[in-house]
Amino acid sequence: MKKIYFVRHGESEGNANLIVQTHEAQLTEKGMAQASVVAGKCIKLEFETIISSTMIRARQTAEIISAATKKPIELSNLFVERRRPKEISGKHIDDAESVRFRKAIRENIDINFRFSNEENFSDLRNRAHQAMEFLKNHKEENILVVTHGKNDWP
Repeated sequence: MKKIYFVRHGESEGNANLIVQTHEAQLTEKGMAQASVVAGKCIKLEFETIISSTMIRARQTAEIISAATKKPIELSNLFVERRRPKEISGKHIDDAESVRFRKAIRENIDINFRFSNEENFSDLRNRAHQAMEFLKNHKEENILVVTHGKNDWP
């Protein structure tokens, strides 16, 4: 039976500053320390490979875990953070435009609604199915996936 371990990346610049994350957001010093703590715990787990989101903050976390466990890293776009509208990328979550866009998305929570170029519910559901199939068909039986956490706002 396959074992899949999911790890959220450490604190990023966007997390610390309440910014709508971009692909380039990196770990803070605290995030690197968090990743090191997790890496120490991962040494005790049995897994053959690390699959990481391609986003920098997740890759940095995966690299710290890989250095501690000596396990290879495979990058996959299937495990990236949900894509937000381009208009709010890099903005503070309390920015007026950011609030307006997020409100519009919340009010139109239809599976196919798209305000701009964001990943809507239908897109996200399809990617989740692809990710599960990818893991199911992966040659390794024990996998650690470095990915992203849940946001409390759409």
